[in-house]
Amino acid sequence: MAKRVLNLPSPDYIAALYDVMERELGTTDWWPAETLFEIMVGAVLTQNTAWGNVDRSLGALKDADALEPHAIVELTSEELQDLIRPSGFYRNKAKTLQSLSRWYIERCGARPEGAVDIEDDELRDELLGLFGIGGETADDLVLYVFGRRAFVADTYARRLFAFLGFTVPVGYPSFHKAFEPAVLASGLDVAQLQEFHGLIDEYGKAYRTDEAKAESFLHGFKV
Repeated sequence: MAKRVLNLPSPDYIAALYDVMERELGTTDWWPAETLFEIMVGAVLTQNTAWGNVDRSLGALKDADALEPHAIVELTSEELQDLIRPSGFYRNKAKTLQSLSRWYIERCGARPEGAVDIEDDELRDELLGLFGIGGETADDLVLYVFGRRAFVADTYARRLFAFLGFTVPVGYPSFHKAFEPAVLASGLDVAQLQEFHGLIDEYGKAYRTDEAKAESFLHGFKV
């Protein structure tokens, strides 16, 4: 049986796509947070829920002076579950937050700079080895917290590239594996890759259907 040939974007296409999206949508400054640890917590809490629910949970953690890795670890499971209850799936998310916080303290000294000697792939693999950390959350952390170049292959990215006519493999791991090489070869730096993620998500929220996308500035976009 002949191997299926994937229709994938080139690095030049990715760079041009970034440029037109930034020009049309403006700066998103995503991820909204006061600290890098808040981003870590938000990346866990946002799984399978709306950001408004995450905001409520983050607010509860701040009010309890618990938005800090040592504080997260010292809380009982029940205390943490109560604080993050608005985000849903609070039992598993509490377990994930404590596992991640413990790793962050023990492996990194509770600061991103503590991971400087860990190679990018190894860092991602370690995160994936923690309870409740999947590919999207790991890529969020690698990109936003640890400042490494990464592609967040989320649902909005999947819908965008499918609309643009590319082959989008099923499942996060396959989609990420197929598209990240071109994204990283595009030359976008960490800040631009963060912005690219934000632009893709903002575009997806503004143009939710293929019909809406077909009337957007990306209709017929080619390089």
